[in-house]
Amino acid sequence: MMKKIVNFVLHLLNAYNDLKIKYKLIAIISIIMLVCLLFTIVGFQYAFKSYDEQIYRKSSQVLIMSSNQIEDELKNIEELSFNILKDNTLQTNLMKSKEEITNYEQYQIESEIWEKLTSYIGNEKYIQSIYLFDQYGREYRAGRDNSEKIDKYKSKLFKKSIAGDGSNVWVSFEDSSNLIYSTRQIKAYKNLSFELLATLVIEVNLDEIVKELPREWDGQEGGIIISNSERPFYLENSILNYEQLIFPIKNSQGYLIKKEKGRTFFITYSKSPYADWTYWNIIPFGAMFAKVTAMKYIVIIIFLLLYSGAIFLAIKFSKHITNPIEKLVSSMKSVQKGDFNIPESIKSNEYNFHNEVGILHNNFYMMIDRINELIKENYEKQLLIKDTEFKALQSQINPHFLYNTLESINWLAKINNQQKISNMVESLGYLLRNAISIKEDVITVREELEIVKHYVTIQKFRFEDRLNFEIEINEQEMDCIVPKLVVQPLVENSINYALETMIECCQIKVMVKKVKNDLHIIVEDNGIGMDKDRLENVMKGEYKSKGNGIGLKNIESRIKFVFGQEYGLTVESKLNVGTKVILVIPYRMRWEYA
Repeated sequence: MMKKIVNFVLHLLNAYNDLKIKYKLIAIISIIMLVCLLFTIVGFQYAFKSYDEQIYRKSSQVLIMSSNQIEDELKNIEELSFNILKDNTLQTNLMKSKEEITNYEQYQIESEIWEKLTSYIGNEKYIQSIYLFDQYGREYRAGRDNSEKIDKYKSKLFKKSIAGDGSNVWVSFEDSSNLIYSTRQIKAYKNLSFELLATLVIEVNLDEIVKELPREWDGQEGGIIISNSERPFYLENSILNYEQLIFPIKNSQGYLIKKEKGRTFFITYSKSPYADWTYWNIIPFGAMFAKVTAMKYIVIIIFLLLYSGAIFLAIKFSKHITNPIEKLVSSMKSVQKGDFNIPESIKSNEYNFHNEVGILHNNFYMMIDRINELIKENYEKQLLIKDTEFKALQSQINPHFLYNTLESINWLAKINNQQKISNMVESLGYLLRNAISIKEDVITVREELEIVKHYVTIQKFRFEDRLNFEIEINEQEMDCIVPKLVVQPLVENSINYALETMIECCQIKVMVKKVKNDLHIIVEDNGIGMDKDRLENVMKGEYKSKGNGIGLKNIESRIKFVFGQEYGLTVESKLNVGTKVILVIPYRMRWEYA
């Protein structure tokens, strides 16, 4: 099971990773909004639960106050019945009614009893009528007109009073939901005979009592219901089917929510030990929760509006990101296929802004423009190279002709025993071949010194004894590598700037030696040297040399290009003392470089 869940989560993650950016943004916003909605719902549920408890406590307090007020009034009536029970006038007249008396005496008894009962009923506004029934069935009444329900339930009231054995008993009937009856037996207490004199019945109007109760929800439909262990016997408003109000009550107090006739009601109940009654306070659910329900709908509407707005903004925002990226991807696919011609309208107008997407567009199109320039430049260079190769092929005739001519002069000099001319011609031919050859840029020190020797051979014919040239090198340095034609220009510079300016003999010395892991090639002369300013201009490449030779700056650039920036040359010179040029290159053999 756990494996299936993991696989499902991985599948969702893979599906999410494959989504486009705008759909990912919509999914993220939807998840965030749903999480917020979930927390809102949980918070509302907690708040509603707390609100229910607050309402229950308030309703319970009101219900208890109402039940206490009802019971206080009923206890007053119960006390009134006890006062009637022990009233001397009533006791005396009821005792007389048992004797043989005349009609006039009976009339007097009835009048006195009526007056007494009327005095009692006059102090209680909730009592409708007071009845006394003696042993002979005679009825003594005070209050309103005779109630038909008394005649109907007289026998039941007598039975209840007998069961009470002198104590007060409260009796209710199904068809008299607004009336309740207090009944008890009246016994003679004179001489402690406790002889039954009459049955007392007090008819009480519960509606009048309930009207005086405090209301929790003024102006709202609701009401009080009172039930005993058998059934509800008082219903203030017929908003519920009271026959279904017999619920299994586990606690003495509580609340419940009940639906009846398509409506929902909030019901609190409280069980009273007095007469074993249960009081019910019924309030329409809408009366209490109208604002809460409205708030629920408002929150839902606000959430839907926010969600719609967030999705709209997400789509709008994502288009500003994804549309340029999709255009960029389309352009990249075109470039991938070899089409580097991007319309100028796309490159310059549509996404000319300075955020990340705009920078990406600008850099990409700048790259395409640069690639186009490089392609064009490379194409032109290739044409130039082809043209140069063709011209070089054509020019092969001239060097061959020159070599052949020099060879003829050499043989002619040898035939005529002109050894000096022969040596000069051979050295010149060697120099020309090495200068024109482009096969190798890096040669051995041995090969470089051979070029220098041939160059010096030609110069010796010119300067004779004025040039004293010397090479100092060990055999192990002969196979080290050096860029081609870096030593010969230095010797040429010594001849041009030292030897030509001197009358006496010029000493030019080439030394090659190993220093740690480097190879130092030193060209030293005893010429007139240079002052500090001229030396600085020479090192900067600002000093104009004689002819079109290779300058020191060019030699240093070649060394750095071949071996790295840490290598190069330095010049040491003192006026009227001489000049020393030191080339520093890595100590490498030919096979190591290859």
